[in-house]
Amino acid sequence: MSEALPRSGAKPGVPPLLIAGLVSFGTLFETMNSTGLAVALNTIAGDLASSPEESDTVLTAYLIANAAILPISGWASVYFGRKKYYITCVALFTIASALCAMAWSLESLIFFRILQGMAAAGNAASETSLIADTMPPEKRGLGFALYGMAVVIGPTIGPIYGGWVAENYSWSWIFWINVPTGIAAVVACSLLLRDPPAVEKQTREKRARGVRADWFGFAMAALGLATLSYVLDRGQSNDWFGSSRILVAAIVSSLCLLILPIRELTARDPVLDVRMFADRNFTGSWLLLFVTGAVLFSAPAVFPLLTQQGFGYTATWAGFANGLGGLSVLFVIPLVGLLTGKVATRHLVGFGLAVSAVGLFMSTRIYPDVSFMQVALFNVGQSIGIAFIISPLQSQSFVGVPNGRSEQVGAFNSMAINVGGSVGTALSITLLERGRQTYREQLVPYASPYRDEYRQALQDYGSVGAFDAVLNGQASILAFQHVFFALACVIVVSLPLVLLLRGKPGEEEQQQG
Repeated sequence: MSEALPRSGAKPGVPPLLIAGLVSFGTLFETMNSTGLAVALNTIAGDLASSPEESDTVLTAYLIANAAILPISGWASVYFGRKKYYITCVALFTIASALCAMAWSLESLIFFRILQGMAAAGNAASETSLIADTMPPEKRGLGFALYGMAVVIGPTIGPIYGGWVAENYSWSWIFWINVPTGIAAVVACSLLLRDPPAVEKQTREKRARGVRADWFGFAMAALGLATLSYVLDRGQSNDWFGSSRILVAAIVSSLCLLILPIRELTARDPVLDVRMFADRNFTGSWLLLFVTGAVLFSAPAVFPLLTQQGFGYTATWAGFANGLGGLSVLFVIPLVGLLTGKVATRHLVGFGLAVSAVGLFMSTRIYPDVSFMQVALFNVGQSIGIAFIISPLQSQSFVGVPNGRSEQVGAFNSMAINVGGSVGTALSITLLERGRQTYREQLVPYASPYRDEYRQALQDYGSVGAFDAVLNGQASILAFQHVFFALACVIVVSLPLVLLLRGKPGEEEQQQG
């Protein structure tokens, strides 16, 4: 069947589902790497003689580099050839991982993380376009189900692995694990992938025009997204617009991203074809992927903080509590893959959004003495709806897209998930920190020596210091409840967007992708 598809990336005789699994494997390790690193920052700071605040740049540098390269990834995939470009990016990510593991200072680690981020962004456009072009239309949902598993499970098992190796061995193993898997991926891609005649023709035509691209548009997109990533990642720790750096970065980002669509509409060879947003189905898919990214990455970012700061779990046990949510997704996504293309996407996505909203609303009922199993079930409730959203939306976004534009879809989809994740995480952390202050201020008036309840509490806890710690803990729990409630409301508000999606697509529409 793969030979009948003009843009199939599989060599003759290679099962298309194997290709989908191969490219999903790379995404799994990329997302696992970043989320695993987040729980090991304190250990890294100690080993490299830096402060925890300075070590946070390890994450920021990756995000900025990733955001800057994403806009050009679709163009580069076509110009250099999809197979060659993808393998080069996988190899670069592997080399950068080895360099990160051998980093001798914080500055060297930051530089190597920039290389990692650039390579990971380069993969983005190729991975989903390979799945869309290689899988037969009737089985495309299964291909994106594999990809969705990688997107969801990577952030889930990353903190478990990262916390475990940081506590028991060395943080460098967060990076070393990428080396053998990366080498295996490069070999497998070399043996199994190909650029069919239709893709090679597109590459020849692109090269015949020379290195002509909308470089001004790329500069606007790269600078706009990079500064936006900086604002979102550092905003809360720098008091947002109270910081001149954050204010300047926000202004630069806003100007660049406002100029970008105007430029791309008039460019002869746009690096980002914004005309694709004229298609209601693509626009709806993109917006819902943005919302999904916001919830998919922000909830896992907040949940470990809840388990470690609110309940006193170690990094490893916090990872286990988070891991059960990913495990539930692992079992559900294959079913969703079978349903994709047979059931209208708007029904699957609408159901997934509703389930995620209910799970987040359930999480607003957490309390200080909740058991480990209850914590894990709260996470399952938050996560399981994502299984009905991510893979159907990825598949739906390619419906009706003309041949040769799949790399553009892949780049746009990756930007939606990544930027959505940055926005959701930044807003969640801001709500959490400010919520703690607000709820503490609301609880303090009750701690009056004239109240019988306060005098009894002092007697029960033994000292003012112990009572103050309990007060801070209660304020923190209320703040976490507030964050989960806000995320649930975001999902509820986004539900009408499913009406933008086409119903069950006909085979001719699926074939266009």
